[in-house]
Amino acid sequence: MELGYICKMPPEILRLILMDVVKEDGDAAFSRLSLTCWLFHDVVCKASFRKEAHFAWLDSVVNWSAYSSDYKEMYRRPYTLTNCLWCGDLFKDFPRPAIGDGRKGILRGFYSVKEFEGYCSADCFMCDGNRYSPKDI
Repeated sequence: MELGYICKMPPEILRLILMDVVKEDGDAAFSRLSLTCWLFHDVVCKASFRKEAHFAWLDSVVNWSAYSSDYKEMYRRPYTLTNCLWCGDLFKDFPRPAIGDGRKGILRGFYSVKEFEGYCSADCFMCDGNRYSPKDI
């Protein structure tokens, strides 16, 4: 498909197509699509698009009907972009308890405790002078 045809596509149709790509490929699709062309970049970089993609992923990995409305209100929230306290890198900070890479139906784990609050990884957590042992969780 050539770019001229894509430019003539109704914006909502393009948005739905790109949303399907993100749902299947996860977070990696955001950077790939945003670098493809200016039109894709404009769609996938919108906060509303990212929020919808996040909730689509979250809903694909958690059966919210099994939980109370209070629980859903507390944990069905968008992620935030946070600077790591040690290295300063920006990372996708998920609200407790869901952790993943945005790929539809794939959950890295369902935790009741966030292991490294404010840090992008265990390495940064420990480099900052903290101690960690998997049995501490």
